[in-house]
Amino acid sequence: MRENKERNYLIDNLKVLLMLMVVFGHVIEYYIKSSDLLRGIYIFIYLFHMPLFVFISGYFSKNVEKCRVGLLKSLLIPYVFFNIVWYVIASIWTGEFIFSLFNPGWTLWYLISLFIWRLLIKYLSKIKYIIAMSILGALTISIIPNSYSLGFMLRTVTFLPFFLIGYFTKERTINNIKSINKGFSFGIIVLFVGVSYFITINNLLNYKFFYNSQSYYDTGLSTLEGMIFRGLLYIATIVLGICIINITPKSKLLFTGIAKSTMNIYVFHIYLVILLYGAIPKWNMGVIRNILLLTSPLLIMYILSKKPINTMYIKIFNPINNIVYPKTVGILKKVKRLLGILNDNN
Repeated sequence: MRENKERNYLIDNLKVLLMLMVVFGHVIEYYIKSSDLLRGIYIFIYLFHMPLFVFISGYFSKNVEKCRVGLLKSLLIPYVFFNIVWYVIASIWTGEFIFSLFNPGWTLWYLISLFIWRLLIKYLSKIKYIIAMSILGALTISIIPNSYSLGFMLRTVTFLPFFLIGYFTKERTINNIKSINKGFSFGIIVLFVGVSYFITINNLLNYKFFYNSQSYYDTGLSTLEGMIFRGLLYIATIVLGICIINITPKSKLLFTGIAKSTMNIYVFHIYLVILLYGAIPKWNMGVIRNILLLTSPLLIMYILSKKPINTMYIKIFNPINNIVYPKTVGILKKVKRLLGILNDNN
């Protein structure tokens, strides 16, 4: 989520919008079972927010070697650190020791999945029809019963098509999208809002289906139903994503600078959301709760985008990187030499 190139205000504005949807989705998640309206909004958000985030990550992964150089520091080490933090908190809360590197805590799947995508894109990009193959893989992997046990790998596969689409998307394609009639795009977005609410009130799909992290069976669908609905979901996501890109402003706005802090917001916001969960039920469940649900995501983003949070992030990871990174690189070099020796012997 950190990009070290000249700022693209369209993408920056899009990242801020998507991050707001991430935070808002997590804030209302606790209440969606008791509210059709919130569940409808939740489903609408999940139609596009993470697929578009993955698309953006792919779009900024064209410089393959540059992306691969910083993988350990920017993704793998933060993933391991925050996963340990998450499971320590979970263990204290539950009174039972819980830990797994392969089942990321809540939102952390994105870090390890992005690590894998960027590690492999050098090779994946050379495969003919790779996007079609990735879609086929995404449609079939959820056939496996209890596929939640696959951990982050399930989402790594199901979101891979969006990463590849982003990787292969040219700037002129984005410009062509921006030339589409804005009113038409807005109308399509409103239509999808209505469809999401229709799905909700008629219980057509389990909202967990939109996580792309469970088997079809686990979300109450047969294999055929699951593959059809996921295929339709991909089409809907692409159409909706195009419309959202189209209506997103491409000029610098008051909030555009928040895009530089999306990593901080992403990894830290879940702890503020948990604190919010603890506070809201004790308060008036009417107007005050609704005001908090609407305003707290904005407040969370504002707090986590401030300089002290970025300074804290740097102070956490600079010492860790100074210790862990050289040792990890040394181990990888030894493994590489060993593999070279074995290859020579063969």
